[in-house]
Amino acid sequence: AQGLTSLRLHYRHPGVYVESVLDVRAGLAFLQGRGCSRVVLVGHSFGGAVVIAAGTLTDQVVAVVSLSPQTYGAQGAVSVAPRPLLLVHGLADTRLPPSCARQIYQWADEPKELVFYPGAEHGLRECQGELHALLHRWIPEKLGAD
Repeated sequence: AQGLTSLRLHYRHPGVYVESVLDVRAGLAFLQGRGCSRVVLVGHSFGGAVVIAAGTLTDQVVAVVSLSPQTYGAQGAVSVAPRPLLLVHGLADTRLPPSCARQIYQWADEPKELVFYPGAEHGLRECQGELHALLHRWIPEKLGAD
């Protein structure tokens, strides 16, 4: 309805960081070939760190969303800027603590945003309505910004 194209990517070797970043690069090349010159990357958990790294490698990426991210591989968050970075984490996450998102937020430069959902676990299912509304607003806003 918003005229957006999406690509859900499955890593060839899940858990292998460098290979996963390369898989995102391949996805970006595919989208470029389909005429998608402005992309917002969204990743969850391990993928949250992967999109932070991949988002720094091309101007095609205009913003990055990292959901329940791990810190390993996300140390380059400072290089996401000047692209906006949105970090989202559940305060009840027992797999990766909310301190992971706080640490990445500290590493990153502006523009950056940190959103916590009380009672939400790692999968963020407990806040899916609010998260959907946030992303439904945030992603098109970043894609439309010059």
